Amino acid sequence: MAGRFLFNSLAAILRMLNTPKRERDGAGAMLELPDHPDIDTLLAGKPRLMWVAAHPDDESFAGALLARASLYHQCPVHFVVLTRGEGGERCLPGLDGEDLPAQRSREISEVAKLYNATLEHHGFWNAPLPVESFPPRHLIGQKWMEQADPTRIIATAIRTFRPDILLTLAPEVGGTGHPEHQLAARFATAAIRLAASGGAELPGSLHRVSRCYFLVNRYWFMRRFGGGYDSRPWTQAFDVRLPCIGKMTCAEVMAEHTRPHRSQDNDMAAMRQVAGLIHHIYLHETDPYGPQPDPMEPAAHGGMG
Repeated sequence: MAGRFLFNSLAAILRMLNTPKRERDGAGAMLELPDHPDIDTLLAGKPRLMWVAAHPDDESFAGALLARASLYHQCPVHFVVLTRGEGGERCLPGLDGEDLPAQRSREISEVAKLYNATLEHHGFWNAPLPVESFPPRHLIGQKWMEQADPTRIIATAIRTFRPDILLTLAPEVGGTGHPEHQLAARFATAAIRLAASGGAELPGSLHRVSRCYFLVNRYWFMRRFGGGYDSRPWTQAFDVRLPCIGKMTCAEVMAEHTRPHRSQDNDMAAMRQVAGLIHHIYLHETDPYGPQPDPMEPAAHGGMG
């Protein structure tokens, strides 16, 4: 209780301090790319959008943008989630380890429906809490590869859904430093290349994703008070205060859509607080067909990096 009170108090202070100017100044200078339209202008054209993530609640990081895409602009949206989250919290009374993956599968299914999104949910190993016990990123990648090849799985999803835009967390930091967030991004960009390759023996016909965006953590208060601040420059800033459905903004819709994740309520309560702290989702548009970080690149540390 004391921890939650302190968090809520800090969040209230940050809401007062976090003016749009302070946020944008803290994010650093925008990296301007020629002939790259604003993300909301792109979404108005109703592109097909794929979200690739490690965990059943990771969509909350992109929730405001996903809500704008699917509920306001009515873009087709597809979620690819790689783990069932068996290593996560157990905030529901009586929920044991065997029940948790099934519960989290039900939760992400409910959330996907709220976003009018289709869902593809896999069962790759999820490192158990506490954070300090997480193996280094490449060792988690090896565990995943022993189960199946995430690159082929995501590439098959790309050929099936045929997205114009792929959205994921960033490969170096992954929003919070979580190694599985980073892995999901790395396998996703490898999958984009594989799905477009004529030599790949995959179901479906070749498909070339037009645009790939990483979510980058460029929030000044994370650099000062928390972890996960990302040095990768931002190329787009999506305004989460844009309208979404009824009188609700995109940020407010994201906050409401965290509620089905009942088993992870501590983290989701924090995400609802964050919804009032930020004004933008910062994106980095990357060329997935150029050099990208290797999923199996050795990582020196475990835990959150």
